[in-house]
Amino acid sequence: MSTKEQSATLLRLNKQAQVAALNAVGFSDITENSRASEFGQRIKWAAGLLDFCLACNRISDNSKEYFTASEWNSLTAANKQLYIKRGLRIRAHGHSFVIAAQECYNADMTTTFYWGGQGKDIDGLNQKGLGAMYGCFTGEEDTDLIIATLKDQNNSGVIGAPAAEAAKAYKAFTLESDGIEDDSNWFLPASGQMLLMYRYRDKINEMMRTFWSSDSMLMTDKYYWSTTIWDKNSVWTFDLSTGRFMVQNKNSVLLHVRSITSK
Repeated sequence: MSTKEQSATLLRLNKQAQVAALNAVGFSDITENSRASEFGQRIKWAAGLLDFCLACNRISDNSKEYFTASEWNSLTAANKQLYIKRGLRIRAHGHSFVIAAQECYNADMTTTFYWGGQGKDIDGLNQKGLGAMYGCFTGEEDTDLIIATLKDQNNSGVIGAPAAEAAKAYKAFTLESDGIEDDSNWFLPASGQMLLMYRYRDKINEMMRTFWSSDSMLMTDKYYWSTTIWDKNSVWTFDLSTGRFMVQNKNSVLLHVRSITSK
C-alpha cells in the first residue's frame, strides 16, 4: 500500500471514529457522508452552548428560518418585514428547541393552569427521580401521551390535561390575525429542557427583551409545569429564574406554561 493510500485509509478511519462519537452523543444525522468541517461545530454543541437564534417564518411560503442577533440586525427594515417572529431557538448540550416568546393564556387571559390527572397512571410516562429527571428530554412525545390519556376525563374535578393542552394549542401567529398560520408542533417541556432554559436564562431573557419586550422574559419567582412526573399524583416543576425545582400536586396548584417546539 502506498503512503497516499495509507493516509487516505487513516483519514477514513479517523472520520468513522468521529462520526461514531457524534452519533453516540445524539447527533444521528451525522454520517460518513457529512462534511468533516461540520464536526467542530457539533463538538461545541455537544459540550455546551452553540448559539441562540431568532426563529422566524417567511411570510411568502411559511418556511422556517433562523437568524443570529447579528444576522437579524444586518437585515434592512424592508427585509425584516418578509418574516414573522416565532420564538427563540437554543442549541446546547446536543439539544435544540424553540422557546415561545409568550406565556400560554387561558380563555379568561390568566396564565396559570392545573396539570390534571390526579391519581392517574399514564402508560408510557415513566416516573423520574432526582437523578433521572436531569436527562429527560421527551417533552414532545410526553405531551401527546398526556393529552391522549387524559382527554375529557374528570380526575378530582379537573377535566383533561389543562397544562399540556395549553402548551399544544399555543400559536405564535395565526392566519386570521397575521396572514399565515403557525404550524409548529408546540409542546410542554420535559425536565431536561426546563433545566437548559434555567441554565441559560440570563441570555434567554436578554434576547427575549431584545427581540420582543420584557413581557417575553422567563417570569421571576414563578413555577412552570413540565411533562416529567414524580409519581401518579405529582410532577416536577421549575422556577426558571432561580433554578429551584420541586414536585407539585397535579390538581392542587395553578402554575405557568411556556411552550417549546423542536423546530
